[in-house]
Amino acid sequence: MGAEEHHREFAHSNNPAFTSAEAALVLPFGRESFLEAAVELYKGKRVELDETTDRIVYQLEAAPVPVTLLFSGMGGPAMANALEMAAGNGAREAVVFGACGGVDPLLGIGELLIAEGGVRGEGASRYYAPIEFPAVCDTGMTESLWRAARTAGFKAHRGLVYTTDAGYRQGPEIYDTYAGLVLGVECECATAAVVARRLGLRLGTVLFCSDNVTLGEDSDRRYQGLAEPRIRAGFEAALSTAIQALTDRRQ
Repeated sequence: MGAEEHHREFAHSNNPAFTSAEAALVLPFGRESFLEAAVELYKGKRVELDETTDRIVYQLEAAPVPVTLLFSGMGGPAMANALEMAAGNGAREAVVFGACGGVDPLLGIGELLIAEGGVRGEGASRYYAPIEFPAVCDTGMTESLWRAARTAGFKAHRGLVYTTDAGYRQGPEIYDTYAGLVLGVECECATAAVVARRLGLRLGTVLFCSDNVTLGEDSDRRYQGLAEPRIRAGFEAALSTAIQALTDRRQ
């Protein structure tokens, strides 16, 4: 049996009407309220896909340059599938835009974290590269995100995150073992960095801090959603930073 007989047509190939912009924005939130807010801010137009694809896709018509938004849903496997779809349909650069829990008192609620890379505490990335391979975001995209955040005057940090598959089972193995080494914990960054490297996508990550277990106030340690003014401000700042970075790289 020849190699050509092993070729598989993946689900995204069954949607010939869909073409991604070269610049893609991937939202991994588990809550669709974040998707709705992003679509409202940038006038997203829904892309109709057939039933073989479980992604939700919009073209952002109010962005300064063509940007395709993919709502992946939460977790590494969903992120990997979204990036496969983006790369398979024309994307060349991508920004993962999400939330993280803070694990360092340096990171305040609503403040931005430009993730330079992640600890591979998840499983999906191991299908793309051995565990020894570092999960590092594209340096050029990282610099573009950092510059966009700082130029806009947003309170931003840069550093590493811990990526886990178990969002409700975080404990001393992260908070204590990685104290002083990572700023936040989330569920997609390391997967995205490794998958993007395998696919040839230039990828960066911008997160906003939604809660932080190391802070003193109970309200800071508990996620409260978009209704909380600091979280809403962080969400909008991170989204603006992602769009600006993608725009800067195409002008």
